[in-house]
Amino acid sequence: MISVRFVRGDGRTFSMDGVLLGLVAASGLDAPNVEVFTQKAAAGDGDLITAQRVGSRVLEFTAKARKAVLNDPLRRAITAFFSPAQSFQVYIHRADGVRFADGCRLESLQIPTENIHTPLTVTLSLLMPEGYFLSADGFGKNIAAIEPRCGYPYAAQAGVGRIYGLYAFAQTVYLDNDGDAQAYLKAVFSARGTVTNPKLMAGGGFVRMLMTLQAGDVLVVDGKTRAVTLNGDNASARLDRHSSFEGIVFGLGSNTVSYTADAGANLLDVYVYYNKRYIGA
Repeated sequence: MISVRFVRGDGRTFSMDGVLLGLVAASGLDAPNVEVFTQKAAAGDGDLITAQRVGSRVLEFTAKARKAVLNDPLRRAITAFFSPAQSFQVYIHRADGVRFADGCRLESLQIPTENIHTPLTVTLSLLMPEGYFLSADGFGKNIAAIEPRCGYPYAAQAGVGRIYGLYAFAQTVYLDNDGDAQAYLKAVFSARGTVTNPKLMAGGGFVRMLMTLQAGDVLVVDGKTRAVTLNGDNASARLDRHSSFEGIVFGLGSNTVSYTADAGANLLDVYVYYNKRYIGA
């Protein structure tokens, strides 16, 4: 079984899940748009491959109403929901899990009027710019977290005894990427006190900021857009010149991500987000 859920940029949702509207056909889910660039060889036969990439693709869905009496309300709901002014996240639900396409845009919508006594058929096409489907789970854990573990004495009255904790990740976490391509990392640093020159390390690269964070400051390092923001404002001018986003990616297999600071590393919460990328849904 397969069903599709659309989440619009403003948070509204629409589903083809068999309740009112059932999916009858889909294309583009497992058809990557692989682009190969070549140039003529100066001597000899054949061409030279100069580059290869995965480009955008079109997702097309055909769905049918469960009953003809639903034709008019469904037609109005569908045309109102799929606005060209909005972007969409397209979630593909299968028995073995969920993957989604991000930032999709409406390319075409067809709801032909035929026999009013026959359940309507909808054909919907969306442009998928990413080229890869993403895992629904974005990890999203605090690698600076401390987990409470035990107390001594074990049965302690209020105000008596000592509580011990354990660093959940000890500033480093090992993450497996079992997707089909490298994944991009985003880290969110939240300061609980004064922190000097925070640094993120992942893959083969690092990003170090030459700044002092105060309690309440939020620093975001985005490996995909290669952007750094402090409290929502562009902070790229504060990058250490030796920083490199080239390595702030997760290759296939096991990867490490860690953080540090010149001072105050213990006063940071560091949330790490990444979505695995897949050729098909």
